[in-house]
Amino acid sequence: MSSDFNRPSLGQYVLLFVLAAVWGSSFILMKVGLFGWTGSPGSSPILSGVQLGLLRISLAGLVLLPFAVKRLKKWNSRIWGALLVNGFIGSLTPAVLFALAQTRLPSATAGMLNALSPLWTLVIALVLYGTVVRKRQAMGLVLGFVGAVGLMSLKDGSGDVHWGAAAMLVCATACYGFSINVVRNRLSELDPMAISAMALSMTAIPSSVGFVVTGGVGALQAHPEGSLAFLAVAVLAVVGTAVALVVFNALIQKTNALFASSVTYVIPLFALFWGWMDGEWIGWAHAAYGAVILSGVRLVARG
Repeated sequence: MSSDFNRPSLGQYVLLFVLAAVWGSSFILMKVGLFGWTGSPGSSPILSGVQLGLLRISLAGLVLLPFAVKRLKKWNSRIWGALLVNGFIGSLTPAVLFALAQTRLPSATAGMLNALSPLWTLVIALVLYGTVVRKRQAMGLVLGFVGAVGLMSLKDGSGDVHWGAAAMLVCATACYGFSINVVRNRLSELDPMAISAMALSMTAIPSSVGFVVTGGVGALQAHPEGSLAFLAVAVLAVVGTAVALVVFNALIQKTNALFASSVTYVIPLFALFWGWMDGEWIGWAHAAYGAVILSGVRLVARG
């Protein structure tokens, strides 16, 4: 199965940039949700990584539930299976893995590692769907991957490289790559709002139950910055998950999986900015590898 690549319009480039800004800001919001204003990776969190991920998806699913109900109709098992993949593998699992990783990783580093998603998108598209990828796009993906690996190898301010936490993010980006291909190849007949609303609504109840069972409510109530942590996760859920996922699914359908996934090349730049604003250590090497990533974006987008 091949995928025709429609050259992106100016509006689609703008959407890609806005989406990158929103998702690039999500890492600092996760940091606030985990530690408030006073804590940092390695210190005792307000919410555990599992609790934050569950709360994020729970709130996002509840926000989109009314839209899911309006679009509820008899779809065949193929559609429901794809929606389950999108909800649980494409949203819930990465949300938990990213939050777990950020209990150890600075927010900027987590945002930079997110740029591995297009590599997985390409590999899965080739293996499972036989998607035809142009040479220039493949070169762009490789270039972006080189930049991402370079960023991964940089030490943080204390001189540490957190390989265990990085491995969680590698798994999370693999989930993104798989889900992106499922949306493009098995859910193309559905509108983006239907995909996002149904997929996230499916995860809302299990995530809510999980959050309560793991003691998330008590953790928020017991900590003096619990209200701030909840507010950060709520913004992350509504804007960074629910709204952003609708825009992202629209980009996948209007362009293709490779162009849409290239948003993860731009995300690190926003993550770096917010990390710098928050006092995280950032060196010139970060900027250099960021430039390599942007070069990859250009090649992927031009096709």
